[in-house]
Amino acid sequence: MDSINEKTPLIPTTEDVSRKSRTRRVHYCLCFITILHYVTTIIGSLVMSEYTFQYISDQEGESSQLNSRHASSGENCSSHQNEAQHKSAQWNAYYEYVEYVPALLVVIFGGVMSDYYGRKLFIVLPVFGTFLQYFATLVVLQYNLHIKYFFVGCVIAGITGTHYTLNVALCGTIADVSNYDNSRTFKIALLHLYAGLGSVVSQLSTGYMIKYLGFTMPCLVAVAFAFLNLLVGLYIPETLEKSKQKPSKDSFYQKLGRFFAFYTSSSNLRDGKVWQFVLCLLALFVIISPYTTKSSMDILYFLGQPFCFTSEEIGWYNSLNGLTIIVSVFLLKLLHFCLNDEIIAILSCLSGIACFCVEGLASGWWMLGVAIGCGMIALNSLPVIKGIMSRLVNETEQGALFANVYVLETLCRLFGSTIFFNIYAETQYFMRGFVYFVYAGFIAMGGISMMPNRVVPSNIRTETGMSIVSSALLVAIDWVIEGIHQRSE
Repeated sequence: MDSINEKTPLIPTTEDVSRKSRTRRVHYCLCFITILHYVTTIIGSLVMSEYTFQYISDQEGESSQLNSRHASSGENCSSHQNEAQHKSAQWNAYYEYVEYVPALLVVIFGGVMSDYYGRKLFIVLPVFGTFLQYFATLVVLQYNLHIKYFFVGCVIAGITGTHYTLNVALCGTIADVSNYDNSRTFKIALLHLYAGLGSVVSQLSTGYMIKYLGFTMPCLVAVAFAFLNLLVGLYIPETLEKSKQKPSKDSFYQKLGRFFAFYTSSSNLRDGKVWQFVLCLLALFVIISPYTTKSSMDILYFLGQPFCFTSEEIGWYNSLNGLTIIVSVFLLKLLHFCLNDEIIAILSCLSGIACFCVEGLASGWWMLGVAIGCGMIALNSLPVIKGIMSRLVNETEQGALFANVYVLETLCRLFGSTIFFNIYAETQYFMRGFVYFVYAGFIAMGGISMMPNRVVPSNIRTETGMSIVSSALLVAIDWVIEGIHQRSE
């Protein structure tokens, strides 16, 4: 203790005080930006999804139950709405294509260029794009225009990078102000905590706003929050020091090459091997894919039989889901006392498998509650794997790293929109929850991808560790098959 005190200055220098004050300001801004952004985007996406379903239902000559104050489980919710749900799923997929296809290039270059010009620019740009997107959406709602005009806002969001470019910059900012240890994983997980807070607030309030005020007022609220977020984005300090910025004299091909450098040689990594980096990306791909479409899928799933939820009931369910994100971050902190990141990632996958299986078999509120409980730590796999990858990469390459991560997530969104919405549309007639078992299968593949080598603690043999987790996965799969068989009977 004395030796530590001897190395610590008794009187902090002005530079130390300034650095601490700046770091504290960064963390406050990250908190506000993340919460405000998720409040904005969740309100906007809920309004778009539910307005789309309402619009198509009206076009089909049948009114939906979204604005009904006394909708019961059977009222306005019958098999004739299957066609409206089918078309709504297709339109939701179209929104995703129009928004995220142009976003791919923006995310790639946004992440790489943030290592050259800093993080702030790539925080402000997507926040500004979100403001413009929901302003355009507000116009559609105000004048009751055709849902095809939602594409205008989607294109604007796409060319400004969407929230994936924002996440690249936010994660790069965290890497700039944190150490190469579990604290970085936890700080990345805090972004999920802030997202959960934003989700709880927005999901519940949006349901009631839609019920009592219609679609325009919630969208107006989203526009106001987006503008406030833009102001906070302008206030956040730059965290990438000039000494760590890449030389701007690099050619276009040199800059683009930094994006692919992690796949060519282990010398481009701070620690570990190329195959470990690739396995982490593979795990992220199969784990993230279900979560990119789950929120929109839940809306379609709950609007039909046997749930027939109203907008505020959907809000309650999504708010409970948001609470699990908050709880999961604190559980992650506790798990770090006894487990390494790799084992936590596998346990999180098992939690996700259980959650999706129960939700796919659900027939009422109590089973949905069980699903939420089973998935208490499911989302921890995402920040944990990102933290592992961040520790594999040098501090001067964090922007390029997270560009890889969020380009992959953008591809997952496009892939998920193509696959999962179509699976739901084609299978709802014989088993409406079938898509959730497909989700569970993807999560299982992610858990398996995290098993080799570094996944197993040094005091446990690889074969033993893999057999334990594999056995658990087989038990879960057997339980799912049995549940499907019973439901079909």
